[in-house]
Amino acid sequence: MFELKKTPEIQRLINITKSNSGISGPVLAQAHIELGARLAENIDVDPSDTTVVAMLRGGIFFAQGIYFTLGCKFDLYDPKQGVFQRPATKNVILVDSVINTGKTIKEIMEPDMLIACCVINEKAIAILKDHLYTVRISANSFIGSDIRIQEGNRGPDTTMRLFNQL
Repeated sequence: MFELKKTPEIQRLINITKSNSGISGPVLAQAHIELGARLAENIDVDPSDTTVVAMLRGGIFFAQGIYFTLGCKFDLYDPKQGVFQRPATKNVILVDSVINTGKTIKEIMEPDMLIACCVINEKAIAILKDHLYTVRISANSFIGSDIRIQEGNRGPDTTMRLFNQL
């Protein structure tokens, strides 16, 4: 597992992405792109034989940052719409903004794939083991909802925040 070093600039971007930041829309999306780019600087793959696969919809901006930095291939996958088709490249990086349980990723992950995310719940780390690249680990876990402020086990959905839909 690789976790990004928390420089002051990385911490500033993390603060924007946190559920309690109150930030949505383009500012949040740009923070995801920048954090994805910073994480990609630590992923050692051959770009000509690598595909970044963004998990829809929440992984799009974070995956773009990785894609722009690596200069590899880009694909999308919507787990609600169909069966995963592995890209033909040697290296595949599955990308999501938030990994809570790891269940969705585990269903399609193969032993040679990498996983990248902005934040992962600490309980999901064991499932993804040595395949994981993350910006940060969190002890928090809640059900994403169309609310602006966390209330008990419900909090603002990251995807809805990214697309300015709260």
